[in-house]
Amino acid sequence: MRQAGIVILLIIYTGFLKAQESEIFVLHQALSKYDTIIYKRIIHFDRQDSLYHVRDYFENGQIQMEASYRSFDKQVKEEYQCNYFSNIKEGAYKEWFDDGQIEYIGNYKNGLRTGPAHSWYKNGRKEGEEYWMNGQLNGDIRYWDEEGNLQFDLKFKKGLNQHPKKVRYPFIDYLPSGYYSDTARRWPVIIFLHGGSARGSDTLDLYDYGPFDQIYRGRAFPFLIVAPQCPQHIRWSADDWFDNFYQDLINHYRVDTNRIYLTGASLGGSGTWYLAVKYPDKFAAIAPMSGFTRHMDYISIHIERLKQMPVWAFHGVLDTVVPYEETEYMVDKLKKINKQVKFTLESKVGHWIHHLIYPGNELYDWFLKYDKRLKNDN
Repeated sequence: MRQAGIVILLIIYTGFLKAQESEIFVLHQALSKYDTIIYKRIIHFDRQDSLYHVRDYFENGQIQMEASYRSFDKQVKEEYQCNYFSNIKEGAYKEWFDDGQIEYIGNYKNGLRTGPAHSWYKNGRKEGEEYWMNGQLNGDIRYWDEEGNLQFDLKFKKGLNQHPKKVRYPFIDYLPSGYYSDTARRWPVIIFLHGGSARGSDTLDLYDYGPFDQIYRGRAFPFLIVAPQCPQHIRWSADDWFDNFYQDLINHYRVDTNRIYLTGASLGGSGTWYLAVKYPDKFAAIAPMSGFTRHMDYISIHIERLKQMPVWAFHGVLDTVVPYEETEYMVDKLKKINKQVKFTLESKVGHWIHHLIYPGNELYDWFLKYDKRLKNDN
């Protein structure tokens, strides 16, 4: 009888081993061409739930990430909001700082954030409480600063703030050579929307990349260029800020309102899609880069508003922050109704595609082709 029991246990144990597949290896995560973070990655595939259970560890041994995936590319480390190619998250997702402080806890269903999500600062104070439904903010949302002061208490539905405040955002400007000498001339305008890392209250952050990085390096442009700054934590769509901004722009500058162009990267790329859909009559052409488009139904529902809009969209295939399918989705829908759509999809470029585009000339030359007074077939 004892021997039969041992045989049964061996059968159970053998079956358990077959149901489990584990792998441990070193993952090199490139932050830039100069810096790399090395993680130890442990992947455990469980045949019983058909999920890949993944843990990443810092070099000091501290766990950095724990998550489960329906499908998984073991060589890729994507941001928590990104499903890179087939990396489809399922269930709880957690991240830690390198000192062991919890940083983020969220939940996913078939790759989309669903349910409550919480984030913390490295000092241990709460940063945010969110509620998601199918990849869109939905419900009560709160954010705090690092001192513990409540910054925002908002209610969202399908990605949109239900009670936006009418506000003014600070902005920086660039006046082209000849602006003051030729007082009769009205100038074309580029509105640049920054990404998430430049949110806050320090406008010096707006010189990190984009047109103002080029201006800081001494480049001259034949445009009036303005860059507003979005508050920490929220998106360009959360506040009702653009009406005041636009009125200040045309009241205080000599603007050619038929040649106003909109562009932005990452958070700003998403904001570019949103503002263009909301105010299609304000812009002569737009150039969104690497932005989410399906985080709110509003954009796709009103896509027909862009049927006459010249659009040049950009994204990198290797983007592990915002998957390129976010831009591809919008471009595919637009091309059915709009003949003035270009899409630059770079196969060997990641989320930093804007560092390749804004230093060049091609985008600025393309903008200048478009004037709302003319019929554009370019």
